[in-house]
Amino acid sequence: MKDDGQKSLLQWLAPELAANGVLGNEPWVQISARQAEDMFSVKPLAIAAVTMVVVEPFAIDYLRQAPVLVVAAAQGMECCRPAEREFVLRDWQTIIHDRPKLRDLLRYYGLVRPLRALKGQAFRAGQTEYQIITNLCDIPPSPLAQAIPTSIRKQHTWLRALGEWSDAMCRREQSAKALFDWAVCAMGDHTRSMADGTLDQASTVADYAAFHIDSFNRRWRYQRAFRAALEWHEELARASNEKAYLLTHKMGWDDVIDYGDLPGSVTIEGYEIVALQSGATLHAESADMHHCVASYAGNVIRGFSRIFSVRRDGRRVATFEISKSGFLLASGEFLQLPSSKRPPYKLIQFKGPYNAEVSPEIEKAIHAFMSGVNETTRASG
Repeated sequence: MKDDGQKSLLQWLAPELAANGVLGNEPWVQISARQAEDMFSVKPLAIAAVTMVVVEPFAIDYLRQAPVLVVAAAQGMECCRPAEREFVLRDWQTIIHDRPKLRDLLRYYGLVRPLRALKGQAFRAGQTEYQIITNLCDIPPSPLAQAIPTSIRKQHTWLRALGEWSDAMCRREQSAKALFDWAVCAMGDHTRSMADGTLDQASTVADYAAFHIDSFNRRWRYQRAFRAALEWHEELARASNEKAYLLTHKMGWDDVIDYGDLPGSVTIEGYEIVALQSGATLHAESADMHHCVASYAGNVIRGFSRIFSVRRDGRRVATFEISKSGFLLASGEFLQLPSSKRPPYKLIQFKGPYNAEVSPEIEKAIHAFMSGVNETTRASG
């Protein structure tokens, strides 16, 4: 990475490094600095890396073998202030002066051998990333080695998800290490098995795990835990909706709304048409179909609207609203027109998932339903 109009980090750091007596004119200095700068995609770590490799010709070899050394040396600092860079430099100078073996260098920084597999460009800067690396050192080497993904992109995703997990656990359990060993292995396994390496909503799973800390099933794979987390959050949302529904409408969530002579369920041309006659069924339709029909509950309770779900082979495919023919007066009362003037019920609207248009076949079934309802109502009226 470059800075100040394509100026290299070495050029930017040169005066400071020279003042500290560690910058020589040998060709290897520029070569090592360029390689170190290219090793990391975030500036703080690139600055730390360049600071470390100009000390000795062999210093770059350590970083090639274990880029994680830079994360440990920087300790989450931004390395933007001279005092931070000097801390990194002096600590590094002290330990590599005698050209230690890599295993001893890792031990000095509190690192474990499997972390060598992490690529420089997979890292982000900051305290969270540093804390993640520190906590990873508490995981037994064998499962840790198996958990670390191979590609840079998947490693980046894995580390970011572990950061989200730790942040969520700190909020819930006051400990970033809560179920951390499970997260490391489960997320690593999931990331490796997915072609795109995605990890859905790690903080959502962490919220669920923290709330069920004593009963959380450690044998679960990540995707199973993710499903459980979604179900739990949906249940929380349902409870919230149920409470709001009761307060707003003075009616229970599962209390049946009387639709009078309208059918509760009927099948027309292979489509099942089901009356939605409670807060629970209206909200379920809204959630599954991704539209706002749940907000019609007040009109349904007052008798202004009647909502139906269209299903095919048990799958929701459309929702439609009907109403009695008439006018809503300013007083809030509904004036129904005599059936001789117009059909008893009129079709207000019909929508597919995400408010999409419905197919001609579905529209035909809805109109057939309306014809049948109006004929039956006229005959009985």
